[in-house]
Amino acid sequence: MMNVQLELVRKLLHALGGVLVILLVKAGVLTLGILGLLIVVFAAIILVNCKYERELLTKILTINRADKNIPGMDVLSFALGCWIVLACLEQPLAFAAIMILSFGDPLAHLIGGGLGGRATTSRNRYLLGGAGGALAGTLGALMYVPFIPALLASVAAMTVEAGELRIANHHIDDNLTIPLVAGVVLWVINYAFPF
Repeated sequence: MMNVQLELVRKLLHALGGVLVILLVKAGVLTLGILGLLIVVFAAIILVNCKYERELLTKILTINRADKNIPGMDVLSFALGCWIVLACLEQPLAFAAIMILSFGDPLAHLIGGGLGGRATTSRNRYLLGGAGGALAGTLGALMYVPFIPALLASVAAMTVEAGELRIANHHIDDNLTIPLVAGVVLWVINYAFPF
């Protein structure tokens, strides 16, 4: 039962993280420079932990994610994904991509993978997770973009998330790929059919 509660807390923190980034950017508190500096500092903390393996730091960085090769990389990928879309896109498009990451990703994992990080073996459950994630991402993105772009960006992001992108046999964290894919789709749609 404790694993389920911790996984729910982790998913809630995932959703709140993106909302917090957007609110702080809108308030002018979080700039690209500050977010970039936070990313560099956090990356340095991860590197120090990798070298010296501090037990307390490892527990803090994993947040109940013992399945990660490098503790804290999911948080770093999340922040980096947010930074890239904020740096490259107009705010409404960037905010929509961050909302897809914040709401689509956790819901897709909860529905498709089950609680406690168990991988699904059922194709139907896997597809249901992707559909649920796309729906949640669409609803979040609707705050910043129209329905059709929100839906297409969410579906594209959840499709890439489901495929687990790899480069040189290394898994690319979905916290990085989801906002990038969603952002590119939103940019292309907005370029072709301005909204």
